[in-house]
Amino acid sequence: MLNYIKSRKLSERGLYGIVLCVISFLLGQFILNKISTMEDPPLGNTIYILIGNIFVFGALLGVLLILKYIYDENKKEKRKVRKRKSHKLYFLNKEEKEHESTKNNL
Repeated sequence: MLNYIKSRKLSERGLYGIVLCVISFLLGQFILNKISTMEDPPLGNTIYILIGNIFVFGALLGVLLILKYIYDENKKEKRKVRKRKSHKLYFLNKEEKEHESTKNNL
């Protein structure tokens, strides 16, 4: 499954990551709103409050990091294109090559 996701384009990988972060956020909200407010949950309210907050914080941090990574990659691609356009390749003609080689032999 991981190789399948890695082989995809950057925008598709980012979309998968954001979907996972949204699912994690919803799970954290469920834990915070439903389980931690129960009368006597199995492990105690504090544990579920901490777990819910970790899920919510992790999801928000994940979305921010994914968006930053996509933005940086797009900036890097644009920079490569600009550099490629600013540097023009110059090829010598056949006569100029021969002239240069004779000049070096003297």
